Amino acid sequence: MADEEDFIEFKIIDDRQYSKDHLWFIKLESDEETGDLYKIGITDFLQAELGDMIRVVLAQPSSVDEYDEFSNDDGDSEQVGTGAREAGASDHQVLENETLATLRTSNGRHVIDAPVACNIVELNGEVEDSPELVNDDPYNDGWLMNIRPDELDEDALLSPEEYLEHLYEV
Repeated sequence: MADEEDFIEFKIIDDRQYSKDHLWFIKLESDEETGDLYKIGITDFLQAELGDMIRVVLAQPSSVDEYDEFSNDDGDSEQVGTGAREAGASDHQVLENETLATLRTSNGRHVIDAPVACNIVELNGEVEDSPELVNDDPYNDGWLMNIRPDELDEDALLSPEEYLEHLYEV
């Protein structure tokens, strides 16, 4: 008989698409001129796996030295993530595999990289002020940001059923 610790309770929402990296996507608008706009966040599975959120830092260009733990090794003072006081409309470009967010949890730190190059349109500063929103409501109040991907292959995203199958494989 398996221990209770072997099981993680989580939900998958039907109106979302999912990545294999445990991000959810919901298309907010489609515009031929500016591109598709998506709201994204982490899945309930990932937040359950990571544990209690202590801090959420969303990607923002800045020269603030407040968060030394996010400085790069070459001593450059440009930081990623400056806290909710600057969150809201963002409108800056992030390349594929660059950091979108850093989640500090009771179990350590987890970095979320951009699955595609995108323009960050809006940040949810509420999750930086209240990181527990990501645990309590990852599909609604715990969303991370709105993005306009340069090129997103929607066929590469998973339906809720495909995401569940993916979880059985990992």
